[in-house]
Amino acid sequence: MIKRNLFAALGLVTLLSGCASNNGLYQWGNYEEALFVNYHEPAVKEEMLDNYLAFVREYEPGKQTIAPGLYAEAGTFMLNRGKAEEAIAFYQLERDNWPESEALMTTLINNLKERTQ
Repeated sequence: MIKRNLFAALGLVTLLSGCASNNGLYQWGNYEEALFVNYHEPAVKEEMLDNYLAFVREYEPGKQTIAPGLYAEAGTFMLNRGKAEEAIAFYQLERDNWPESEALMTTLINNLKERTQ
């Protein structure tokens, strides 16, 4: 029983240390704050979303990889603002930068293009 607990503890430590070593892997900008404000502080929602969108638009590839999903989230923010063309552009960036998202992003893009025609 003690050996089992010891192995479980070592496994947990290994897992957590693996997660900790990836802390600087992706650039997140102010995503967490923007998402919180989007749902909980409507008075400053637009300003925070504008700051988030500026980060995503001005991101310089090569320095660090933008986190997966950030372009798609920016696209959704634009779609919620009624700007389907800009949403499509962000969804295309997500698809181009994260190949594993290709099926979902292509479906979203095609559906939006059909709706806007």
